[in-house]
Amino acid sequence: MKKLLKEIALVRSGVFLKSHEPAVVNYLQTKDFDIDGKLKNKLYPSVSKSQVSENHFLKSGEILFAAKGWKNFAAICDNNMLPAVASTSFLVISLSVDYISPRFLVWWLNSERIQEFLKSVAKGTAIPSITKSQLENIEVIAFPMDIQEKLIRLSELRIRKKNLILDIEKLNEFKLELNLNKIIQNYE
Repeated sequence: MKKLLKEIALVRSGVFLKSHEPAVVNYLQTKDFDIDGKLKNKLYPSVSKSQVSENHFLKSGEILFAAKGWKNFAAICDNNMLPAVASTSFLVISLSVDYISPRFLVWWLNSERIQEFLKSVAKGTAIPSITKSQLENIEVIAFPMDIQEKLIRLSELRIRKKNLILDIEKLNEFKLELNLNKIIQNYE
């Protein structure tokens, strides 16, 4: 069954905040994530709790959607990010149904099909952005949970394979460099 995102979730904007002491809340920005929507580095709190209204605090399982820039990735908010608030670069998606897994929705939004659609509707030339309305009107296919889990697992394996291939390439480069250094030493 197909559903518009606005039929299965609530979408809200991130908030603009400046660093403030005592910093106890993580202020999530797109630079904190890699191209696959995974955290790149350890988070360090940068804003105080008093700066954040209660409805802006992220909850585990909510989805961060990078609405501004050239890569509109989705990432799931998990407990190791909390307490946290999303910057204005993100739209925050809170699922209102239990027949769609947050991890599946992240996979769906990151899929090539949806990414191509998003590129076609993005507004702005210098820094393209996706509006809340555009995101809310994306169609989501509500597969049965077992199919959602299989698609998620397949995606995770694909990402793992890609990372292993990159690691193999790095090792081959290192090995080549070592061999080259040995050859140079023999001729000095």
